[in-house]
Amino acid sequence: MPLVSTKTILDLAEEKNFALPAFNVPIPEFILWVLEAGEEMRASLIIQIAPVEYEALDIRMFYGTLLFLSQKFSIPFSLHLDHAHRLEDILLAIQNGFSSVMIDGSRLPLEENIQLTNKVIEVAHPVGVLVEGELGRVGGLEGDESWEEKGKEEDFFTSPQEAQEFVDKVPVDMLAVAVGTRHGLYKGRTPQLQLDRIKEIRAKTNLPLVIHGGSGTPREQLQKAAQLGVRKINFSTALRAQYLSSFQEYLESHPEELMVGKILQGVEGKVKEVIKECIIASCAEGKV
Repeated sequence: MPLVSTKTILDLAEEKNFALPAFNVPIPEFILWVLEAGEEMRASLIIQIAPVEYEALDIRMFYGTLLFLSQKFSIPFSLHLDHAHRLEDILLAIQNGFSSVMIDGSRLPLEENIQLTNKVIEVAHPVGVLVEGELGRVGGLEGDESWEEKGKEEDFFTSPQEAQEFVDKVPVDMLAVAVGTRHGLYKGRTPQLQLDRIKEIRAKTNLPLVIHGGSGTPREQLQKAAQLGVRKINFSTALRAQYLSSFQEYLESHPEELMVGKILQGVEGKVKEVIKECIIASCAEGKV
C-alpha cells in the first residue's frame, strides 16, 4: 500500500467508526517501529511531526522516507504536520509532501483563531491538503505554557457552542478539542475525558474530532471517545518516555556497549508494546 492522503484514511475511520492513532516521531527510528507495529496489528495510522521536533532534523526527509517505506508495508498511512503556529510552517509542510496540517490558534482570541485558520485553509485546500484546527486549550508540554497559570482548568475546555460558531466560519476538516487531556506527563493524575462534551461537540459540528495528549489516558476512555466521533488521537509522550527509560536501562546493564544499533534493538520491543497499546486504545486494530 503506498503512502496515502490523510483524507483517504480519515474516510476509512469514519466508515468503520474508529480513531486514527497519530504518532509523533522525534527520531527516525520511531517511523519504522510505528509502521511495523501497525502492520502487525493491521491498523491504519498517521505519522506526524511538529515544528518543535523537526528543528533537530530536516523536514524534507520525511516524505521521501515514507514513500520509500510504503514499498515494504501493506497498511495505509499518511503524513501530517502537528502543532504549527505560523503560516510559514504550513507552507513548508505542504511543499514537502504533507497531506494534512494542523494550525494551532487555540491560544488566540476566537476571532484571531478564525482569521489565522482561514488563511491556512486558503493555501491548503486548493492543493488537496486537509486542515486541522484547534479550539480550547490542551495544557501541558507545548513550549511556553505560562498561560496555564492564569486561569482555571474549566476555562480551557472546548465549548460546544463556540465550536459550532467556529466551524460555521472556518471550513476545517478536523477539529482538535480540549476535553480533559493534556500534553506531556500527568504526574500521578489520571485524566477523565468529558465524554458528554465530546458527544455534544460532534453533534453540533458534524466534524471528525481530534484528541491531543492521548498518552496516559485510560484505554477504555479513548475507545469510548472513538465510538463518539473522535477520529484522530495523538500519541507522543508514552513513546518517548518508554524509549528514554529503556535506553537508560540498557546502558546500565551494558555500560561498555558502543554499538548504537544493538542498543536500539534492545529498546525497540518495549517501544513497540506502547505503540500497540495506543492502536488498541484507538479502536484501530484490524480495521485494514
